Amino acid sequence: MNKKRLVISLIAVFTAAAVSLLCAFGIGGGKQHEAAVVSKGSIAGKITESGNIEGEKDTVYFALVSAPVKQVDLKVGDLVREGDLLLSYDTEDLERSVSEASISKEQSEENVKGQIDKSDEYSAKYQKAASEDAAYATLYALEREYANKQDEGQYQENWDIKRRYDSLSVSIAEKKKLIAEKKSELSDLDSDDTDEYDDISEDIAELNEDIADLQKQQAALPPTELTPEEYARYNDTANWMEDIQHNWKQSVTQKNSYESAILNSSQKEALKKQVELAASKEEGVVSRLNKAKKGVVADFSGVVTECSVKSGNVVTEGTPLFKVVSDKDLKVTLMISKFDIGQISPGQRAEISLSGRTYGGEVSHINHVATAEDSDKNKVAVDVHIDDPDEGLILGLEADVTIFTDEKMGSLVIPYSAFYSDDDGDYCYVIENGVIDKKYVTAGIKTSENVEILKGLAEGEVVVTDSVTDASIGEKATYAVH
Repeated sequence: MNKKRLVISLIAVFTAAAVSLLCAFGIGGGKQHEAAVVSKGSIAGKITESGNIEGEKDTVYFALVSAPVKQVDLKVGDLVREGDLLLSYDTEDLERSVSEASISKEQSEENVKGQIDKSDEYSAKYQKAASEDAAYATLYALEREYANKQDEGQYQENWDIKRRYDSLSVSIAEKKKLIAEKKSELSDLDSDDTDEYDDISEDIAELNEDIADLQKQQAALPPTELTPEEYARYNDTANWMEDIQHNWKQSVTQKNSYESAILNSSQKEALKKQVELAASKEEGVVSRLNKAKKGVVADFSGVVTECSVKSGNVVTEGTPLFKVVSDKDLKVTLMISKFDIGQISPGQRAEISLSGRTYGGEVSHINHVATAEDSDKNKVAVDVHIDDPDEGLILGLEADVTIFTDEKMGSLVIPYSAFYSDDDGDYCYVIENGVIDKKYVTAGIKTSENVEILKGLAEGEVVVTDSVTDASIGEKATYAVH
C-alpha cells in the first residue's frame, strides 16, 4: 500500500498583495520578518488513501432451472450490456416434462370427477333406499298393529266362548248333581209318600229340562277355531307382512351398501387436493420451461468477474453461473486506520485520481466491523462513491482518493508556520505598531498547512511566520508578506 499522507488545503483570499512585497511599519525600522495577514477563507482536513476500484452493484446469476446449457459465450473480463442474452438452455427435457404433467393433470381430473360423480350417484340411490326403508318400517308397523289387533280379537272371542261354554257346563253339572240327590230322596221314600214322590219327580223333570236347555245353549255357541274366511284374512296378513319384511331388509342392505360408497367431505377435499397438486406440478414445470426459454438476461450493464459454466454443462436449479459487476455504479474501497476513522462520515466530499484524471465523489458507506490488514493492524473499510464514471475507470485498478473532512467556509485562518503551543495554550507572534507581540488563541481545524483561529485574532492582523521566540517580544520589527 502507498504510505498515507495527511495533506491540508487552504483556499483563501488574502487582503495583502499576491506577490512578494516589502512593507515597513513602525518608527525606527527593526529586524525584518516573514509574515502573513490573518484573513478569511476555506479550510478542510484531507485524508488521502489508495484503494481498488470496485462496482457498487453486482449480481451473482444462479440457474433458475435444472437443464442442459445450450449456449454460453462468457469469460472473465467481458463487458455485457443490459438486456444481453448471457446463457440459453436446451428445453427438450422440460418440454417433455410439461407434456407429461399436463396428461397427469387431465387423468387426475377425470379420475376425481369419476369418483365424485359415482359418489353423487350412490348418494341419490342411498336417499331412495333410505326413503324406502322408512316407508317399509312404517308399513310394517301398521300391519303389525293390525295383525296384533286381529289376534287379540280372535283370542278374546275364543276366550268369551270358552268361558260361556264352561259356565254352562258348570250349571249342567250342578243340575245333574241335584237330580242325583232327588233320585236318592225318591229311593228313600215309603210307598205311602205319593205326594212327595210326585213333587220330587216333578223337580227331577224340571232339572232335566234345564239341563236340556243348557246343553242346547252350549250347542249353539260358535266354534273357537278360525273360519275359512278368518283364516284366509289372517293368512293374507301374514303373507303381506312377510313380503314387507323381505323388501324392508333388502332396502336396508342397499342403503348400507350405498352409504359406504358415498364420499364424505374429507374424502372429497382430499381428491380436490390431488387435482390441485397435479395442477401445481403442471404450473411448476410450465414456469420452469418459460424461464428456460427466456434464458439468462443481463439485468444491467457491467463486467463479468466470475464464470463457472460452459456450453453443454448440465446445471441444477440454484447453481451459481457467473457474476456481473456494474461498470456504471463504481466506488473505491479504502482501508482507514483508527487514527483517521473518527474524522470520516458519510456524505463528505472526495476526489478520486487515476491516470492523470480526477473524478468527484463522496463517502457512501462506513463499515462497522474492522478487519486486519497485512500490517496486522485492524482497519475500517470506507466506500467512496465515484460521480460520473467513464471508460477510463477499470475495475480492479488502484486509485488515489482524497477525502475532505470538516470543510468550513469563511473561517479566519493563519499559516501553520505561525502557530505555536505551550503549557498555557496555543499562541502566535504578531507585529503590531512595528513591535513583536505574543497572543494566545483558540484554534479550530489544524492542518499541516493552515490553522483555523476561533478566538484571539482579528482579520487583517499580521502574524510572524519565521522563527521567533519570546525573547523577541517587544522588539521593533518590519515584515514582508509573501
